Amino acid sequence: MMLDALLGVVVFGLFIIAVGSSLLFSQRGFLASGDHMRGAFLAEQSLEALRTMRDQDFSLLTEGDHGVRVGLGGTWELTESGATTSDGYASHVTIAASGADTVFAVAQTAWNHGMGRSGSVVLTTEITNWRKVQPIGDWSDVSPQGAYTDIGVLFNKVIVKGNYAFVTSGNTTGLYVFDISNLSNPVRTANSFSLGAAGYDLLAVGDVLYVLTSDASSELRSYNISSPSTLSSGDLIDQEGIPADDRARSLGYFNGTLFVGASEDGLVNELYSFSASGGVLALLDSMNNAGGFMDIEVHQAYIYAGSTQDVAELRVVDAFDPANLTDAPGVGYNLTDVHDGSAIAVFGTAALLGRLDGTSIEELILFDISESVVPSPPPGPWYYEVGGNASDIAVEPGGRYVFLASSHPDKELQVIDPHRLSGGLPAELTYYDSPNGAASGIFYDMLKDRVFLATNDAFEIIQPGP
Repeated sequence: MMLDALLGVVVFGLFIIAVGSSLLFSQRGFLASGDHMRGAFLAEQSLEALRTMRDQDFSLLTEGDHGVRVGLGGTWELTESGATTSDGYASHVTIAASGADTVFAVAQTAWNHGMGRSGSVVLTTEITNWRKVQPIGDWSDVSPQGAYTDIGVLFNKVIVKGNYAFVTSGNTTGLYVFDISNLSNPVRTANSFSLGAAGYDLLAVGDVLYVLTSDASSELRSYNISSPSTLSSGDLIDQEGIPADDRARSLGYFNGTLFVGASEDGLVNELYSFSASGGVLALLDSMNNAGGFMDIEVHQAYIYAGSTQDVAELRVVDAFDPANLTDAPGVGYNLTDVHDGSAIAVFGTAALLGRLDGTSIEELILFDISESVVPSPPPGPWYYEVGGNASDIAVEPGGRYVFLASSHPDKELQVIDPHRLSGGLPAELTYYDSPNGAASGIFYDMLKDRVFLATNDAFEIIQPGP
């Protein structure tokens, strides 16, 4: 009997220890989550302070490591060292010039509360002097300036960073790097680099390139591109798989968070959020949807998507808390017929949705979002006939020109005036008939005032004027 009682005490003690440990670890997890949220808030506050200073005077954003505080005049100012809050969170910002009128800013908040409660949050952004007047050419006429041709490559999407262009492709090379310092003669560099799989969407944040691939085990990858001409497999920073094979199609980025949109799948989710500090990836949340997120763009903490969902070809997701993705109030906008959303661009108080080709629909739709995150006409929407798939959209930052990549057999590049479109006037200003097949990707670089076009067989550079 005494042995039984002793065993009972031991078992009960082990049970109490297990329950106590579980509660302890649960409490630590809850506190750690709160620490991270507090750190993210303070880091974002630092970036918002820099944006406020930019609005006051861009020259206030001097290079170096700083703290930020509210000065005696009630405005934000830089200090010589970082600041620590009363509850033990230390924040500082690093500012580096990335162009004549642009700085790259990194905000870091760190904490160490003991008992396993230490960590840091790093957020990055580019801040532009929006007061700078950037003269651009007259895009009511266009002409080709330079091209790199390779038959059968199926060039897909393109972005430009400085004097380099990064272009994905449908072959197993997956990613091409071009030196575009001479716009008339783009030269392929990093020739030996290969993704070993097809490449889809891509974007760059600082010296990190994020790219989507068809590789079932690493659809999402990040690379260090501080030296684009020598890019190699050794520059891989991190990689993540997306549930089910070859579904990742679109990328968006906002304040240290990377968003991945995937094609529709009845069993797994279609939208994913990752923390992406320095290219290191960690899943935060995912969201299920009745359609795929084929193209996404983040605007003021909302994800706008070209969707394959028949009742919401334009879909809007609230990403203010990237660890808790939710539909925006109103969810999306349902367009006539069932043709899929394929491209999205947001600028000012407008959103542009591109759709796949349809005989009974117009493929480009302009929405007014000045009064509602999710469009709620009137006014609008306004429609434009593409004559093919609206594959990708780029917008001149001032909203003067829209550049459309399409599958139209004679108008692979179409230049559209959005103000004429919303005014009910003929909106097409001009077009470019590429000899290199359908266009899938397009990028406008304001500093170079050039359009970069990805077609079936070529990477092309287009200039304004004849």
